[in-house]
Amino acid sequence: MKRIRFLSNRIILCLAVLFIVGCEDKNEKLSWLSSDKDSAYVQIERQLRGFDMAMKEVGYRYNELYFAGIDENWGYAQYHLEKIKTAIENGLERRPKRAASAKGFLEYSIPSLTKTIQENNKEKFIKDFETFRQSCIACHINEKVEFVKVVIPKTRLSPVEKVD
Repeated sequence: MKRIRFLSNRIILCLAVLFIVGCEDKNEKLSWLSSDKDSAYVQIERQLRGFDMAMKEVGYRYNELYFAGIDENWGYAQYHLEKIKTAIENGLERRPKRAASAKGFLEYSIPSLTKTIQENNKEKFIKDFETFRQSCIACHINEKVEFVKVVIPKTRLSPVEKVD
């Protein structure tokens, strides 16, 4: 009886897959991108947007960085600090006018916090993370988005934490 039920379930599954594949519109465009190269570039630029998408990634990684330091998960902290740097650099590629504001952050704040992370010292990390946060705020003021107030994270966004 179990074997018959198993076989009938497999047959139904195969028929459902065949039905779905058979209903596919063969005339549907295979890509959302325009076939014209110039139009496709415009579409891609629109999807990547400006510096705001870079900041979305930075915000997520800032949160992860903080909790990695609190957990003394130094490898994870370093990983996210490097990704913050990459996200900012990629954003600057799209919006080079932001480079002056980001310069201090890239040349001082990130290297300084990198050094702190390498010291594996939680108390120093907490102190230096506050300096890092203040650098974020200063950049936002320079870019006339002072209403974007960066705070110390209160809630974890991912399930990653150091397990001893």
